[in-house]
Amino acid sequence: MKKFHALFAAALVLASCCGGQQTDTKHLRRAADFGRIDDGIQAYFEDLRAIHSTGELNSVMVLKDGEVLAEYYDNCYGPDFRNICWSASKTFTSTAIGFAIQDGLVSLDSKLVDFLDEEMLPETVSDTLAGLTVYDLLRMSSGFKLDLIGNTGSGREVTPTRSTLEGGFKFAPGERYSYNSHNTYMLSVIVSKVTGKLVSEYLQEKLFNELGIRNYHWDKSREGYDIGGWGLYITTEALAKMGQFYLQKGQWNGKQLLNEEWFDQAMSAQIYQKGEPVEGDDKAVGYGYQMWVNTVGGGARFDGAHGQWVLICPDKNAVIVVTENVNNTSAAIKAIWNDIYEMI
Repeated sequence: MKKFHALFAAALVLASCCGGQQTDTKHLRRAADFGRIDDGIQAYFEDLRAIHSTGELNSVMVLKDGEVLAEYYDNCYGPDFRNICWSASKTFTSTAIGFAIQDGLVSLDSKLVDFLDEEMLPETVSDTLAGLTVYDLLRMSSGFKLDLIGNTGSGREVTPTRSTLEGGFKFAPGERYSYNSHNTYMLSVIVSKVTGKLVSEYLQEKLFNELGIRNYHWDKSREGYDIGGWGLYITTEALAKMGQFYLQKGQWNGKQLLNEEWFDQAMSAQIYQKGEPVEGDDKAVGYGYQMWVNTVGGGARFDGAHGQWVLICPDKNAVIVVTENVNNTSAAIKAIWNDIYEMI
């Protein structure tokens, strides 16, 4: 208990020296009742151990009404540490697609094959491949047989686009949900093809400069694209800013950066993981545009392996960011709802 609260104190000292403006070198404003829900984070820390998870809680940041209500870092982490996001990276890539749609460079009905160079395509383009759309990719319904995430991330796969497409399909695009990180990789390729920029560069221009985000890294494929579906390393506060951007449906400092309609679609169920919603199951109540619908809070979330979460909770006008390393994420997210969300 003493160790945990000492870490809170250390985090507060690190944060307070940076003031309250929204830039890459300054922290978000602190709420007047900052620290009010520290006991909830303590309870969550204890519950991670009780559910026989690894209990490695790296960082927590909670925003309420756009201000920081709580902040915690483990000893090995801190405000400037770039967390590995795993699949929470996917929502960043889909956000880039949202901007590309707004800029008139692509549409939901656009076909993947229309953006690819000849050498990226199989020798024969099947009717199934020819019909694959941006919308199918966004909602994880491409039907790809292969998910070359390991080989693409390691660089062993030299031509991940062509290799994935040559692997064929297990069902027709749009027919049903099937989680595959190369859906997101293809979205990253599309962004680069229509903008001439990496996803990270396009987001820097369109969004990160406005949010004051500069401290990040994104792994690249052997083809030279940001991997898109994983491989993003970024700070806890940058994740919180992205969550707040989604909570505010594209508004930041009085500007509408991305149209509100995008968020209405992205954060709502575009497809169901099991064909129909399963009440109370955070993995089966719906999937939007590269993000998961929540069972609680009326919103959705960025969701990465081992517990990398940005939980958007419109009913409380709040954002909960958790980065951790747990092996029972289903139980862990329920503990977040019980321990942290309920105290906001």
